[in-house]
Amino acid sequence: MRKVLVVDDEKWIRRGLIQLIPWERLGLELAGEAADGQDAYELALEEKPDLMFLDMRMPGLDGRQLLGKLQEELPELLTIVVSGYSDFEYTKEAIRHRAFDYLLKPVKKEELASVLEKAIAELERREAQRASASEAGDREGSWLRAALTRRASGEAAEGEEPKTPPGWAEGECIVFVAQEDAFRESRPDAERAAEAARGRLKQARSFHLGGDWTFALTPGPDGRAELVGAIGRKRSHGGEPERLLAELRAILSEACGATLSLGAAVSASLRPLQLQEAWRAAREALGGRKLGDTAAILLAREDGPEASALLPYPQEGEKAFLLALQIGGAEAASEAFRQLFAAIATAGTTVEGMQRSAAMLVHSIERQLQQSGGSLENVCGRSPLAYSEMIRQRNDRGSVSVLFEREIIPAILSQGGQTGSKQGERLVREIQKLVEAHYDQALSLQQIAETRFVNPDYLSRLFKKTTGRTFVDYLTDCRIHKAIELMKNPAYKNYEIAQLVGYDDYRYFSQIFKKKTGKTIGEFRSRAECASPS
Repeated sequence: MRKVLVVDDEKWIRRGLIQLIPWERLGLELAGEAADGQDAYELALEEKPDLMFLDMRMPGLDGRQLLGKLQEELPELLTIVVSGYSDFEYTKEAIRHRAFDYLLKPVKKEELASVLEKAIAELERREAQRASASEAGDREGSWLRAALTRRASGEAAEGEEPKTPPGWAEGECIVFVAQEDAFRESRPDAERAAEAARGRLKQARSFHLGGDWTFALTPGPDGRAELVGAIGRKRSHGGEPERLLAELRAILSEACGATLSLGAAVSASLRPLQLQEAWRAAREALGGRKLGDTAAILLAREDGPEASALLPYPQEGEKAFLLALQIGGAEAASEAFRQLFAAIATAGTTVEGMQRSAAMLVHSIERQLQQSGGSLENVCGRSPLAYSEMIRQRNDRGSVSVLFEREIIPAILSQGGQTGSKQGERLVREIQKLVEAHYDQALSLQQIAETRFVNPDYLSRLFKKTTGRTFVDYLTDCRIHKAIELMKNPAYKNYEIAQLVGYDDYRYFSQIFKKKTGKTIGEFRSRAECASPS
């Protein structure tokens, strides 16, 4: 049974979510529930759940802080964020901390079922990879792969840790990760590239560290497009390991037929937990590569990745792009995206920073589509999770930009061309009916847009395009029309009519009336009375 932890400061939400989950059918069990981040952290370390539902906005230790702590302690934990529309900035923080997926409150049964299916499929995929690694036999590098996929909680009995090959130099161990600087759709077979690199490394062994070192090399064990390796050495040799890493990078680049960059970290021992920590540190170091750099070698920092990986996200640029995407103009949407992406992916931006910002943009697009009853999966054929994973496989600006410009944006614009017009017309008709029923109230397009989760600028343009008038003109015309009807009844005084159609200021109402009709209220009522039958 897989364990599930539910974290939310509102008990009724926790209870409702727990009741919606088909526990027995999905092979799940409740590990516990927590009302705040600190309790959740302690419970997670004790129970080691496979899956966690998390509200980001909580008193004390909030969801963002909890995710940051658990990312180090329980890297295999899948987190599903549960938030409301108004809390979407918190959801973006969850995306930055690589939450698996998210649900919007109130949680719908069918959406919960869909997210659970994805989560279970991901857990099964990881289990299959671990099983495959454990069955890999004694091939060179298989022990490293098995160690990297061994769960931190310990799947094996005492004494069943992955065994290193005979002759391994069990001193200091350097773990490295190599990734191509530019994404390619068609890549050489990873195992063949690893095998070719192993041969070259064996030839180079005697030229480095006095020949007193061993190595292991394997394709990325979690499906990432990378090669992962370890170098064992019995004693320190000053700066010579850096020269070895430089030659190693060149050998791997030649074996893969592309320019690679390499990240490296030192592991305190060969135990799986320490190797996994070094692997993550090496990958984080590699994520700190500046987009303007190539063929880089990056060593893990003791104080973690550089802060530049978390540059401020260009909120205003995102708003401009989403508006252009919502309006549906291909040229405007493309130009707005290019300006936004130029801010997201400068030459000084890190790979990790670009990937996180791009993943955040994917989820912002998904949120906008959901507001109009759509989704990326329906429009593009891929879920936000799938796109986030595709982005993580891309280490360069060009390939991430192409993903948006050639796949995501055209699909959304095409879908908007097919259904956006009808949806827009329905929305405008609803607003017209609202105005006709409540013309005497203080109405604003900003307020109406917020209640329908639509951008006010977009709604303003849509209203004018559909009706030929601005919202203010339409509301004014409606009020004047109602005022004229009331003027036919001599029992109403002029100031009473003004109030009945929504104008507290009679002087302003009289100015608007004359502007719209060409007559003063007195002139209009005099002519209306003369025209009336005696």
